[in-house]
Amino acid sequence: MKKYWFVAAASVVVICSALLLVINKDKKETVSGEKKAVESTQNADSSGNTGVINVNSKAGDKGISSEKEKQDEMIKDIRRMYQPEWERINQNAEKRLTALIREAEKEYKVKKERNIDVSRLEGKYRAIYNDYEESTKTLVDTIISNMQKEAIEKGLKENIGDEYFDMYEIQKEKRIEKVVTELKKLS
Repeated sequence: MKKYWFVAAASVVVICSALLLVINKDKKETVSGEKKAVESTQNADSSGNTGVINVNSKAGDKGISSEKEKQDEMIKDIRRMYQPEWERINQNAEKRLTALIREAEKEYKVKKERNIDVSRLEGKYRAIYNDYEESTKTLVDTIISNMQKEAIEKGLKENIGDEYFDMYEIQKEKRIEKVVTELKKLS
């Protein structure tokens, strides 16, 4: 068992090292590319100017704009790729919540018919719901992590996971409100 752990740890170190090398190589290429562009612009100025580069040139603006559009498109692609999985997780969470509420209602009816104490039902089903929500959060965290990895692999610096985490929090609050409301009806 220890051998496998060591192999797994070594694999992670190798992969991280390779990723850092690729990232550093990309940064060096970008910096050297920018230096070459500055040198070629200064050398191309044969009209007697002092070598000052016009930063506000329209060609430069188009390059920045097209780069931004390219990054936006890559972000949209990543979101499209994970959207079906995101929707599936939320649908499953809603289905589990609905099934849990139905189960609580059935148990409540049976206990009421038999004159059995129902005061602990709310706590029982809230605890079950909390377990469900923890597993949903784990799945959401996995999706967000995978999206961020994809963004990093594509050289994007934007944190696209925050938006999805915020959406998850909103949906979670709605589910909690629904559980609390339905369980209060049973008390």
